Amino acid sequence: MESGGSDQGSRFSVERVFGIALAILSLVCIFNLSSSSYLVFWDEWGPGPSWLPYVLSGILLVLSVFLIVPRSRTTFAQLGASPPGTVKYIVLVLALAWAFPVIGGLLSLCLFVVIEMVWVEKNKWSIAIATGLISTVVVWVIFVKLLGVNLPLGPFGT
Repeated sequence: MESGGSDQGSRFSVERVFGIALAILSLVCIFNLSSSSYLVFWDEWGPGPSWLPYVLSGILLVLSVFLIVPRSRTTFAQLGASPPGTVKYIVLVLALAWAFPVIGGLLSLCLFVVIEMVWVEKNKWSIAIATGLISTVVVWVIFVKLLGVNLPLGPFGT
């Protein structure tokens, strides 16, 4: 028997993989918030410092369920995406989350953009480096200079 029809139930879809990744991320956030002793959810003055992250993580978890639940979906091939490309991207996002406090916010962001453009999107090195440097400068101007946000410096002071 030939299977000429599209069997959506037997294939992982882009939405399902992304939904699973978002669900894991939201559960990790909720677990980390609940294990923190100094970030309270609610105190005598009202919402504590972990209230908004809890709410956003809960919303993200609920929305990820909508992506995971089976329904008519777009497959990787229909989007031009591939499962290895999605896996590469997820690995890079996890590496960014690890590297951000270790090597510094700006350096890890620049490396993320360059590696993502070369490894996942298959762009030229020159374009990737230029984009990485420009995006890092834009983030530095907006967050450090305009908003006064202290980004992690890392061992290099970057």
